[in-house]
Amino acid sequence: MATTNTSPNPQTTVSAELSELVQAGTSALNDGDLRLALDKFEEVVQAFPDRPEGHNNLGALYSSIGDFEKAEECFNSVIEILPDNPNILYNRGVVRSRLEKFDAAREDFNAVLAITPHDADTMNNLGVASFMQGRMDEARTIFGRTMALKPDYVNALLNHIDVECATDNLTVAVDMCEQFLSTHNSLEVRRKHLELLSTGCQQALAEASTAAERILNTDAENDDVREELGRIIQAKSAWSGAATSTI
Repeated sequence: MATTNTSPNPQTTVSAELSELVQAGTSALNDGDLRLALDKFEEVVQAFPDRPEGHNNLGALYSSIGDFEKAEECFNSVIEILPDNPNILYNRGVVRSRLEKFDAAREDFNAVLAITPHDADTMNNLGVASFMQGRMDEARTIFGRTMALKPDYVNALLNHIDVECATDNLTVAVDMCEQFLSTHNSLEVRRKHLELLSTGCQQALAEASTAAERILNTDAENDDVREELGRIIQAKSAWSGAATSTI
């Protein structure tokens, strides 16, 4: 008669232990017990250093509490195990950006895009890293590509507008808002549009005031210009009062 081997499968035992620890950490996290969650995920890393789950969960938790240096270390460990995983590369790129390691972050985001070239979120983050390094032309191009991939991507649009504002292209930024709002409805973009128009009005008043003063410097008796300057000053004063008032 044939006998059946009933001894436990080591791989099954390991998987069960790993799953139990990960579940315990996840449950603690869901209950808001960050200390216990950290302890459990650290247990996973210590017990199963060659498995990505513990490193990844620990990295995500460190990232959520703002400890980006430890988060980066955890994601480094995951990438040693899963070197071509786009999700982990993306997560490490994000924490590297938060650490202002923009060159390294751009490397991670470019690595993700080499695997998933149509990932709009990764492209947007790549644009942010470029912007933070002052690579304005590069950032402008990247945000344009992002919007081509996802035309309703509000965050990418606002980032693109920031590039235009930083390079003194206020009119272009206003036009971008208006073009977007012609086909999409977004309160964030409407607020940005209003902010840009308001900024434009203040700039126009300042330029008009300077122009009037220059005329009066050479033609002090020009009553029409003097009256115009008075109206401009009133408008600037009213604007300043509105800006400093509280509701």
